[in-house]
Amino acid sequence: MPDSIVNNHEKQLTSFCVDLLSEEFSAQDKLNQEFIKKQLLSIPYAFRVIVKNTYNRLWKLPKRGEFSANTYFRELGKFCRNLPIDITWNESQLKLIAKSRADMCYGVASNMLNQGDEDDEVLQHLESILLQNNLKARKGKFISGDIARYCCEKWWSKRLRRLQAISIEELALYIRVVSKQSQIYISDISFANSRERKRRNDVFLSSLEAINEQGDCIELADIAKSTTANPVNRRNELMARLHGFEVYADKHGYVADFLTITCPSRMHSVHNSGKPNDKYDGTTPKQAQTYLGSQWAKARSQLDKLNIDYFGFRVVEPHHDGTPHWHLLVFMKPEQQELLRSTIKHYALQVDGKEKGAQKYRFKVEPICKSKGSAVGYIAKYISKNIDGYGVENDSYGKPANISACRICEWSSLWGIRQFQQFGGPPVTIWREARRLALTEQVEITSVWLAADKGDWCEFIEALGGVHVKRKDLPVSIVKEFIEEEGEYWEPIGYVIKGLACQGEIYLSRHHQWKIQKKCCSNENQNTSSNLGQKETSTVKR
Repeated sequence: MPDSIVNNHEKQLTSFCVDLLSEEFSAQDKLNQEFIKKQLLSIPYAFRVIVKNTYNRLWKLPKRGEFSANTYFRELGKFCRNLPIDITWNESQLKLIAKSRADMCYGVASNMLNQGDEDDEVLQHLESILLQNNLKARKGKFISGDIARYCCEKWWSKRLRRLQAISIEELALYIRVVSKQSQIYISDISFANSRERKRRNDVFLSSLEAINEQGDCIELADIAKSTTANPVNRRNELMARLHGFEVYADKHGYVADFLTITCPSRMHSVHNSGKPNDKYDGTTPKQAQTYLGSQWAKARSQLDKLNIDYFGFRVVEPHHDGTPHWHLLVFMKPEQQELLRSTIKHYALQVDGKEKGAQKYRFKVEPICKSKGSAVGYIAKYISKNIDGYGVENDSYGKPANISACRICEWSSLWGIRQFQQFGGPPVTIWREARRLALTEQVEITSVWLAADKGDWCEFIEALGGVHVKRKDLPVSIVKEFIEEEGEYWEPIGYVIKGLACQGEIYLSRHHQWKIQKKCCSNENQNTSSNLGQKETSTVKR
């Protein structure tokens, strides 16, 4: 079916749905009905019933109800139209837009290159097209790689889809639909869309395999299950590292605090009671996370100046309205405990610290008491309920933990928020590579390999020189190799991990060259701009 026919059919269907829904609004006169229909066209279908109910509630107010309802609807329509992308586009429309933009970039790039223009001039023109579509220009290491991406339909589809997903969630926050009374952590439409994309990705992964130069094949789905992308593996590794930190702290005379840091009230769209927050300033979860990160960076800088000896773990989780807050398990020397607390508190309350309730709710300290439980026990439930809900019955709001964990993971993925991070201790990449190499025939038996093989994070820290050893002083380091072979977008693959170096010896953890391909190879190439920067297979070292 031609694209024009599809678009006309979609427009007719959308108009029909708008006409039906507009009849359920309290305003029934012709002028208000036309106004309502116009605004509904800018609002995604998933939110139309919600805003209709709000409109009708405002309409029934005893004083100036019609004015309040129409003002709300006008501002809502304006908010939707001011978003960086049309949030009413469906998947087929997004693909059409992506193809047209890729074709446009391909045409511009082809004409300019044929006329003898330099690559940097071509890139500048293509970046202007990105800006017109509210996308940020990519600053890669290779100009050719950036040009290839901008001419690729697949690249445009991914960027436009993400931009639309974030814009839809911004609308959900604007109309206060994300809350424990309605749609907790993330809107239902964003959650459903994200889960569907993951389902499609799983189907796609199951159709691929990796094959090496010896003809050995491994299904990509099996590889994914063996990594930390698997929630069980991720949780087990985090718990092993946490336990190792606690054992190390006990051996070296550290004490522990469990800290909670929360954003200012203006960054919350909904109160804990479920009522909309009138002070909400439109801050997104990503912006709130950036704020918390900047305050933590200031605190760490000051702690370093004060020579505070500390290390630990940080967990980020959302409030019911999607606003992030931090839980920190911090180990420090007993004589420095009060100074560390006061320093972190100062920066946690540096912004809007005098607002009502700030001293009580914005910064909390809970000393770890060994008689009541271990340090790991304090933070274990937060790790579990932010991964898969294992061992936890309900979350903080009484919702089933396994369902909440799914929503929290999609919330983290949507906003690009890193959920878990250690501060202090050796790089986890060395730990993972050491476990790959542990006790193989080529590796000399040392405490590093033994600790890695046992999964003992405490022994691993001590074998590398302690929790505060500098990267340049580590006895074991990552070895990388630069791959000149062109990747998916016609640029060198770049640096890949090859193994570890220890005591002047290099130990390889990847011995084969693997190619990713479809299980049933079909070398059908399409001569369109959509595959300008793509190849049928990609090469990785394993």
